[in-house]
Amino acid sequence: MAEPPCILDEQQRRIVERTIAEHCKIRGWQLYAVHCRTKHIHVVVSANREPEDMRDQLKAWCTRRLKENEQSQNQAVRKKWWTERGSQRYIGDEESLEDAIRYVIDCQ
Repeated sequence: MAEPPCILDEQQRRIVERTIAEHCKIRGWQLYAVHCRTKHIHVVVSANREPEDMRDQLKAWCTRRLKENEQSQNQAVRKKWWTERGSQRYIGDEESLEDAIRYVIDCQ
């Protein structure tokens, strides 16, 4: 590893959640739930795009905002914030959507 593991603090987690919400709004994607933890993020979102593309866009914009935050505080800027890839799942029905939203909001 080139850097120590990334542990997001409270301010960074809020930046990530806000960035995801803003990007979804700009793109016209339906954001159902987002919850950023210290070591991972869960997002329930729907759009007429490939999940990998959505994931990559969200990671890229969150990286930009986190780097801007570090620079504004004169901190050393991390080179790598996220692991490669990440999981994505298709949700096929309303009940599964409700379960996914409930998990992200209440069960982490």
